[in-house]
Amino acid sequence: MCVRDRPSWTFILILMLAAAPAAPAHADMLDSLLPPGVPGFDTQPGVTVQSRLHPELQPLGLHFGAFRFYPRLDESTGFDTNVLPGASHRGSWEVITAPSLVIGSDWSTDALGATLALTDTRYLALPSQSRTDGTASVGWRLDLGRNQFTLSAAHLSQHEDRGQVGTLASDEPVAFKADTIGATYTANDGRWTIEPGLRVTNWLYDNTTVLGVPTSQAYRDHVTAQGDVTLRYEWAPLRNILFVVHALGQDYTSIPAGQPSPDSTSVQILSGISDNADAVWHWRLLLGGETRGFTSPLYPRRNNLIAEAGLGWEPSGFTSIGVTLSRESTDAAQAGVSGLMLTTGRLTIDHEYFRNLLLRASLGLQQADFFGGGHQNGIVAGLGATWVMNRSIRLSATYDDTSLHGTNDPAQGLIGSYHRGIGLITVRLGL
Repeated sequence: MCVRDRPSWTFILILMLAAAPAAPAHADMLDSLLPPGVPGFDTQPGVTVQSRLHPELQPLGLHFGAFRFYPRLDESTGFDTNVLPGASHRGSWEVITAPSLVIGSDWSTDALGATLALTDTRYLALPSQSRTDGTASVGWRLDLGRNQFTLSAAHLSQHEDRGQVGTLASDEPVAFKADTIGATYTANDGRWTIEPGLRVTNWLYDNTTVLGVPTSQAYRDHVTAQGDVTLRYEWAPLRNILFVVHALGQDYTSIPAGQPSPDSTSVQILSGISDNADAVWHWRLLLGGETRGFTSPLYPRRNNLIAEAGLGWEPSGFTSIGVTLSRESTDAAQAGVSGLMLTTGRLTIDHEYFRNLLLRASLGLQQADFFGGGHQNGIVAGLGATWVMNRSIRLSATYDDTSLHGTNDPAQGLIGSYHRGIGLITVRLGL
């Protein structure tokens, strides 16, 4: 194996760009892997019935000096109809233990926060599939008058979820680690806001087996430097026009000899509008294009249409309905495939049946179109009910169903036809 030990000059140039993680399209979708509640990572938009619990039903936390600590333990048990990656439908009862701790400052200005979270999943009938995932993150926000500077860092040790399109049909979930650090600066001048920043992430993948054959995943190890500059103009209260320039460089550090490198640089330009002034309707729309070039001549340049849209409707104080759509380019897990276009859509309905009984239904669609040919699509549906017994105890029941289908798969090891259902009963204890 030949391992390259220096990044390209183009990659170094990308590292020097000032940027902020505001664009909807980015490699590896890091934001979806990180918990909210920490400055620099807590960027999820929208308020729903689920996220705005009544004050008397929220944990108070433990107050020590200038900080509050929110310890939590989720204990779940249920049945997974298809633990293995194929269509064999090998089911198993499972037990999930998920302790976490959120720490937040109690300051009048500035903010400092951190999270520690573990999720241990045990499959009783298939112990080889058991896994433990962990996340640690920290963020600091400095308020400078109307401006803000945010610095954040995180370490993840997790496994790929087979319910997503594009994942490998490995005998066990593929373990990976990610270390990330980022900085953003938000400058406000009347109705104008500009947000530059930078984020660098190092991804490392453990080896696995496919049909019992050892398979190295070192070809997926890479460093990404991403960033953008977001210009926002508030033409009316809570109504904004946005313009985003996003840059991303990827440097793969362990490419075997003779295999083309998927090193790439890309530039994205998006513009759009967001409207959160209406108490019943709120929406956002970003449209743009991406040009993505590869260092290897075997991978042609890609010019892609990218977009993100979101619509929220709250017909009453008891129901919230949200729709999100996105189209972005991302990396492929298969060797020799330079990437894919991922199109996703999701509908979520939250309803407060009683003051302490929350209902949720969701439906998601995924479509992966691989560079070079082949595609895969998936449908994810979910139902859930949460009984908030008091500040410290919640009981929930959930069922999630995943169905994947692929045709003309471009590489060995891609999960083709796959169906899985997971039903869980969860008790949450929090202070």
